[in-house]
Amino acid sequence: MEKMIDIIPFLQGIVEENTQHYQSDFAHDEARLTAAMLEISREKRTFLWLSRPCGTLCVPEREAFIKESTAHIAWTHYDYDAEHIKAYRVIVEPGREGAFVLGQVKPLRYGEQVERVKRNAVHAEMVELTFADGTELELPYAAYSGHFHSLINDHGRIERIHYKPGNELELDCVLQKERIASAVRKRTPRKKKPAVR
Repeated sequence: MEKMIDIIPFLQGIVEENTQHYQSDFAHDEARLTAAMLEISREKRTFLWLSRPCGTLCVPEREAFIKESTAHIAWTHYDYDAEHIKAYRVIVEPGREGAFVLGQVKPLRYGEQVERVKRNAVHAEMVELTFADGTELELPYAAYSGHFHSLINDHGRIERIHYKPGNELELDCVLQKERIASAVRKRTPRKKKPAVR
């Protein structure tokens, strides 16, 4: 079993060290991670998080691997600045309201990881939507993207969106391979000590 840590102060330390501007972004991340404690599904408690010189970003890992999702678009946007990014997979443990946010924080090599995301992400086929007026719809992604503005005009802002690939098993396999790939650390060969004479 992997060691649990108090996630929020750990990530706050990364922000203070690596994010010079828009540190206030982290308040949104903290709220999202805190809310995740109440989720039953591990999938809904697993995130990709990054700190960059101008802000932070926290997205659900599952969504980052669906090409049409806002999470995928945002996560892959910063590839041009990979050398200045500190990235992590964050897995929140179930908890109760008001408790510390405990879990695992695993470092990622953003430059390598974002290339895997771009290469292996799957397409969304359907979307489930909940709107401000309480309307719930399930639509093909093409219908959603083609009628986005009229849907907002009719029902108000989108409160919840869930992207569904054509093959959920394919996405599960992609995520499993990603977790294995990011866990494999390249070892640097040890330097040989000079022989003692």
